[in-house]
Amino acid sequence: MPIEGFPTTGDRGVALFALVVRNQRTVYGGPRYGTEYSTDRACPKCGTGAEQAGPLRLRRFAMPKAEVFLTLDAEVLVRPALAATLRAAGVACLDVVLDAQSGSSLDVFQLRTEATLPPFAAGTTGITRERPCTDCGRDGHYGIPHEPYRFVYDTLEDALLSKDVLTTYERFGTSVLREPFSDSVFAAPVTIVGRRIAAVLKAANLRSVELQPIRVAREGLRS
Repeated sequence: MPIEGFPTTGDRGVALFALVVRNQRTVYGGPRYGTEYSTDRACPKCGTGAEQAGPLRLRRFAMPKAEVFLTLDAEVLVRPALAATLRAAGVACLDVVLDAQSGSSLDVFQLRTEATLPPFAAGTTGITRERPCTDCGRDGHYGIPHEPYRFVYDTLEDALLSKDVLTTYERFGTSVLREPFSDSVFAAPVTIVGRRIAAVLKAANLRSVELQPIRVAREGLRS
């Protein structure tokens, strides 16, 4: 069933949205405080594509009133009340966030990605490129101020469309792989959410959150 107020894509009522969160806290994420990463599929030169492999570890910080907010490394964090609503809607990809010093759970959850989308198709707008990695070319994407994302994909497999949280193949910002590993900085993907999360966020009427529709150019979807 389509979500009221949301466009649908394709003959199965597919709807995906770029999640844009305007509320960002001054707390670093990434590998800085010991969060584990897998670099099996990462660029050996810049580290783009390193995948979080364990709970996010952050220094303790003052929690905002906002229900959804970002770290400085673009991890999406959700306060407990909204996390409970998302779980009630069937969303399972919420993970604990740990205090880097004590290892205890913080009063917030991370919206964790379940899969990565393929590269953008022609027709994608709202982004520009600047100094991408000369090996992988995957980082170096940037949003254009005051212009919404208009992400386009030729076709998407059903296995991807069944997920609640996806991320773009393209990374936004500049990745730098350093020693020690904790000093590395990874360009972040844009988080893409499915219809269940979009419906909960729309109902919550959060001022700092925008849902920008994704277009799938062809209606025939691979199984």
